Amino acid sequence: MRFQYFSPWLAAGCGSGFGGSWLYSSLWWIRPIISFGLFLIAVFVIYKLFFEKSNLLRKKDNAIEILKERFVKGEISEEEYRKMRSILEEK
Repeated sequence: MRFQYFSPWLAAGCGSGFGGSWLYSSLWWIRPIISFGLFLIAVFVIYKLFFEKSNLLRKKDNAIEILKERFVKGEISEEEYRKMRSILEEK
């Protein structure tokens, strides 16, 4: 009796008749490209979710710092300072 090794994962891409097909075996190269593309999309989504928001918060804090500097220099009055700060804190 002869032992024959069979792996469905290996046979699927070789068109051997064990679930493989000509179309799948001829387009074997597209699978890594799709996987890499999905990986890049996942990285982009994670970046947008976690790092974009913190960037927006830093911009808001920077705007408040500039507003404080203008108030200290006397370029704007206290009433203008409070009004502008409340507008910035709403966003």
